[in-house]
Amino acid sequence: MQDSTPPAQPRANRLFTVRRVAGLLLLATLAAYPFLRSCSPEEPEPVIPPAPIREEFHASKPLRLELRSEADNPDLSWLRLELNHLLTRGKMHMTAISTDPAAEPKIFTLRITFSGDGEQATLALIAPDDVVDRQNALALPNESRLAVMRAFASELPRFLNAAHATGDWTSLLGTDDDKAYDTFLTTSLEWSGPESSGFTQPSNAPRRARSVERLEGLVRSHPKFARAWGSLATGYLSLGGEDETSLTQLAETTAEHALTLDEASAEAYAALGLVHLRRNEWVAARESFQRALTLDAQTAAALEGLTCLLVDAGRYKQAAPLGAQAVALQPQSTGATECFAYTLTTTAAPPAIQAVPSTVQALEALLAGRHDSARNILKASIGTQDFSRWGEPLLRAAENRRRIPQALQAVTLAASEQQIDPATEILCGAALKQPEFVFNRMSRLQRQGESLPLRVLWMPQTRFLRDHSRFEEIVSAAGLPAFWQEQGVPDVCSAEPALYGCKIQPSTASKSTARR
Repeated sequence: MQDSTPPAQPRANRLFTVRRVAGLLLLATLAAYPFLRSCSPEEPEPVIPPAPIREEFHASKPLRLELRSEADNPDLSWLRLELNHLLTRGKMHMTAISTDPAAEPKIFTLRITFSGDGEQATLALIAPDDVVDRQNALALPNESRLAVMRAFASELPRFLNAAHATGDWTSLLGTDDDKAYDTFLTTSLEWSGPESSGFTQPSNAPRRARSVERLEGLVRSHPKFARAWGSLATGYLSLGGEDETSLTQLAETTAEHALTLDEASAEAYAALGLVHLRRNEWVAARESFQRALTLDAQTAAALEGLTCLLVDAGRYKQAAPLGAQAVALQPQSTGATECFAYTLTTTAAPPAIQAVPSTVQALEALLAGRHDSARNILKASIGTQDFSRWGEPLLRAAENRRRIPQALQAVTLAASEQQIDPATEILCGAALKQPEFVFNRMSRLQRQGESLPLRVLWMPQTRFLRDHSRFEEIVSAAGLPAFWQEQGVPDVCSAEPALYGCKIQPSTASKSTARR
């Protein structure tokens, strides 16, 4: 009898079958994967943020000028002044001089880099985000300074896309005569450049007097040169000496003539402001200074004048930023440095401004009883001869009150010989706490119709002057109450509300101006 059970498959055949089935399943899965993947939700594509819209430059945007040179120790002072003039008169919105770079807002910068040989300049407009917006090379001629400025006057309107400009800015330079332009620059730099000794405390400098004479000759031969007339007006005010009254009158008539030729002359308005300041015409002076700074925010004469006006009116805080700008433009200006020094008795100097030793600081030290410190400051701030003549007697009197008569006699002699100005004479009297001496000198200046340095009255350390019976008389005769009514009362009123003048209410016009 035979067995009906089929024979068993060989083991190899079974293994082959399993592998075949697995392969078919894998192929089926791979074939179905695209279909299955299409049925599942897709991952979103990554979102690429749009590029930020970069700020575009136009004439209404604030613009800062920056000059660089590849040469060693280049003299760019005249170029800085002339380029600022060109851009300002070309209706660019030029900013005031920087005194605190860390606090500066991000604005457009026109960076001009001069080659080592001075034959080429690279113009670069730097956007607020520090990206170079545009750049261009400019070949510079070497035959004259006027030719150099003509090249800039032709290129800058196109480079800055000054749509309001017609043609170029060559006419803004004021003359097409190379020699006249060179004379104008050489003479004007004596008082408008960074080496100037200022306008509110002018010295009797023969070299500057000769420069003024040369400029007088220039306007006679070029009577339509408006810029020369404006500069001549401030030139007269930069001269000290016995002829100050006649020089002030000359400055006034010259400035008025300059404005008939060019009604937008910032220099002429600054000169008129200084004339009004010398006559204690506070409101008129302020208006002229502000008009000058509206036309050109870097007018050194206007910055110095307005600083000293506000300091004399007791508005130290308002004067401080203007004084810092004036000192940054003209570090050797006697008047700007002194008026700024008064503001430092209540406010700190900006980081970029190095406060130099001054007689004001010496006064502070003497009133605080720091005699050694006062001696060091005074030695550093005045010459050896002056220190011997009146500085040493002043210090000895501060240490020994019995020496005060001799000290005041030395100070008075120095003032009569014009070794020191009235402001310093008054300062010395305050340092020795002699209010009668201070007010007598102020009264004499009032009778003579001369500029009145009231700035010493508002220091935190000179309350003994404000408490004196003659304080109201001097301040009232100087005409300050009218100024306070329009501009606001002195800073000391916050601590001394009962002081004369502190209850003056600002006028309706000044309130509306402040709101605007």
